[in-house]
Amino acid sequence: MRNLILITVAALSSTAYADGKITGTVDAKPSKFLKDTIVYIKSVPNTKLTAKTINIDQKGMEFAPRIALLAVGDSVKFENHDKVDHNVMSTDGGYDLGTWGGGQEKQHAFKVEGVFAQVCKLHPEMLAYVFVGQNRFASTVDDKGSFTIDGVPAGTYELAIWNPKLKASSQKVTVADGTATAKFSLTR
Repeated sequence: MRNLILITVAALSSTAYADGKITGTVDAKPSKFLKDTIVYIKSVPNTKLTAKTINIDQKGMEFAPRIALLAVGDSVKFENHDKVDHNVMSTDGGYDLGTWGGGQEKQHAFKVEGVFAQVCKLHPEMLAYVFVGQNRFASTVDDKGSFTIDGVPAGTYELAIWNPKLKASSQKVTVADGTATAKFSLTR
């Protein structure tokens, strides 16, 4: 009987603290800038992360994906699947990984929060963004302006937005019983 009570209490406890999500929409004026938008939680206390590595490919004279979402300590493996040499560097001068040929790759670890524009100095039309947050609770916005951030622990957070051309104020959101929602309007 005692084990049954403990199992019931454990099940109720896990239900009460189940992770939720934040969903919402973003309007942008002009709308052509919507594609480069990131919505993120500024800080989640007690976040413990294991570093991970994601890939950004240089293929078809583009970076893919165009936007990568990371947390402090994560790395990017930059691959080159084109038949021409490429370079990767940040526009703020923080690093330049040099130039390398097709089939090769280089890796870079991101140790501070921020948004890092990636360019190829051999092909200046190539552009990507690496977003590095305190945590991994972030989402890109789809072509209709929708976003979802899954796995958010219950709590009240500052939800912020980043776009290279447009601005909007952050918002407070509370994730209590499942889903919180937010709506942003980006303007110049």
